[in-house]
Amino acid sequence: MDLKTWTPFPYLDREWRLDFPRFMRETNEFRPSIDVVRTNGTLVLTAELPGITADNVDVSLDGDILTIKGEKTEEREVSEADRYVHERTFGSFQRRMTVPDGVSAEGIDANFENGILTVQVVLPEDKEIEPKKIPVLAK
Repeated sequence: MDLKTWTPFPYLDREWRLDFPRFMRETNEFRPSIDVVRTNGTLVLTAELPGITADNVDVSLDGDILTIKGEKTEEREVSEADRYVHERTFGSFQRRMTVPDGVSAEGIDANFENGILTVQVVLPEDKEIEPKKIPVLAK
């Protein structure tokens, strides 16, 4: 009698192997991570965008939604005596974030330097609301 190792996922393993190329195609998009820090009444958003120029980046505010989008296009060609390589890389991304109410487009500055986008959002001043006591009346 042969002993076999029991696994609870024999079909999952098979499906994973068959479906892996499709999984890689669907998730092979450029999605930059964005760091957000709040300091002194300002939100500072930083995104690393390698291979993208400032002309290909857009920052916009629609209501309370801040949108950062861009497009990457790169073409490389190597022609030598023993080899020829022609590669193209392209893709677009879009990141949307909700900002606090009262933020205006005039209070947003965007700078792009050495592949790093820095967006500074001036937050509206917090109005301190004092708690108000409401009397309870008995009937």
